[in-house]
Amino acid sequence: MTLAPPPRAEVFLVKNRLNSISTRAELELTDYNLRCTVKEYSKWVEKALGISDLKSRLQAGEAVAAFDFRRDRLKVKWLKQFLNAGFEVSEGGSLRWLVSLVYPTGVLALVEVVDGWDVHNQWRQALPPN
Repeated sequence: MTLAPPPRAEVFLVKNRLNSISTRAELELTDYNLRCTVKEYSKWVEKALGISDLKSRLQAGEAVAAFDFRRDRLKVKWLKQFLNAGFEVSEGGSLRWLVSLVYPTGVLALVEVVDGWDVHNQWRQALPPN
């Protein structure tokens, strides 16, 4: 995976802070929205979305959004746990999603954080904490 600056990047949706189970996704930032589209099947994502046919939708080539939040309503918190290369995001009372710009665990994560520091800063500037 190659880290890309805004407006679009391949990312990982992470189950929770204590369990780094993750699934690949694509993050897209527009003038009005932050959208995250699921790219691979994961049972926990299927459950979080409240659907039972995620696998078949993805196999059919359907774009399945994990979230599509308005930028002016975003709640963003960059996480030191992910070396500031990951953040928690929600809109209003919605489900909070954990998004990592790098693989969320291990040595590979550290290498990606160091190599992509400038790109991480661009994402942090585009999505300031609030």
